[in-house]
Amino acid sequence: MEVLLLIYNLLLQTLYCIPVVYAWILYQHTRKQLYLYLTGLFFFYFIENIIILITEFDSEFAYFYDTTFMSVPTIRTIIFTAVLLFILQITTSILKENTNYILLSLLGLIVLFMLFVPMMKDSAMKVFIYYTPCQVFSFLIGIYGMKRLKMHPEKYDDTLSRQFLRVFLWTAIFSVLIIIEDVIVIFNFDNYGVTGIHITNRSFTENLMSIYFVYTALRILVPYLRSLMISEEAAASAGNTGVQAISAEHETTLDSDSESQTVFLDDVLRGSLDGIADVEQDIEDQEVPRSAAFRSPDGTAVPAAEIGAFSEQADYSKFYLFSRDYQLTPREQHILQLLLENKTNVEIADDLCISIGTAKAHVHNIFAKVEVKKRQQLLDIYGHYNPTDAV
Repeated sequence: MEVLLLIYNLLLQTLYCIPVVYAWILYQHTRKQLYLYLTGLFFFYFIENIIILITEFDSEFAYFYDTTFMSVPTIRTIIFTAVLLFILQITTSILKENTNYILLSLLGLIVLFMLFVPMMKDSAMKVFIYYTPCQVFSFLIGIYGMKRLKMHPEKYDDTLSRQFLRVFLWTAIFSVLIIIEDVIVIFNFDNYGVTGIHITNRSFTENLMSIYFVYTALRILVPYLRSLMISEEAAASAGNTGVQAISAEHETTLDSDSESQTVFLDDVLRGSLDGIADVEQDIEDQEVPRSAAFRSPDGTAVPAAEIGAFSEQADYSKFYLFSRDYQLTPREQHILQLLLENKTNVEIADDLCISIGTAKAHVHNIFAKVEVKKRQQLLDIYGHYNPTDAV
């Protein structure tokens, strides 16, 4: 049992370390506050789990920690305050709002309340009263986030709005489940009698919530970190090519019938890498020689000279030869594949982890090379394209 518990703790520590490192790297490059808040949140999760790990394997430390908690719960109060503060700041960053001073004031009152709880007589009720306000606060954050998303849907992109709506919903649900677990454990398993104090410091439901936060954070961080690394390598190989601004006419000549015009978290998530994406665009927008390698829809590079209409890659030969004949760059090939899947600019930007402005610029370049003005015209030309005529 101890071995399993140790493995469980090591896995948790590893999970917490990954977003800490990723978010800190992105913060160093972008100076976006969201990444700093994510770093702080998972850092304190990491510290909290280390303390709980020690209490589970060192009985003397566990007794010291539990007795100190019943009299002066300073360490735990600091950790809870930091975690709730970072969750609040992450929420306001996601919603692109200023700090909510009402919730911040409520958090301050909760902290003061937690400092006065030790004055009560040692009992299960005392511990329950200490923990519950924290879960109520995280529940309120979840409700607040959902309410803001639903009240102002025009401010946010539909796809990411649904994603973060789920995050806020699960935050509220986990908060309720944590309270339920606390009731069961505190009043049935912990001991606060004269014979000694024994407290179960680990909340497995809280661990599940933190794991869910890790999963959500990595879905945000990994694509942007990968894009950052690729763009830095591309910029270095191109002699640090300067960033080129996208002209306004790029955005006005696109087919607007099927495009979503709202941008959710463009400044918070995609906006932090706009400059990087534009460098990448500037590098990749150079014309590709007809003998260069082209990429299949799954990203595999194949020399154009080896692709024939009746080769083993016949399923992709039309795509390759179309890209070659219209001199599409590797990035434009990716964009074309998504256009053929009838994806909007917002979906293309989300799939490729680039800004919507950069996605629009690539679509505009494809339209210009194929000499069309609307998506349907592009689809018609591709549909009537005959690979055998190009071989």
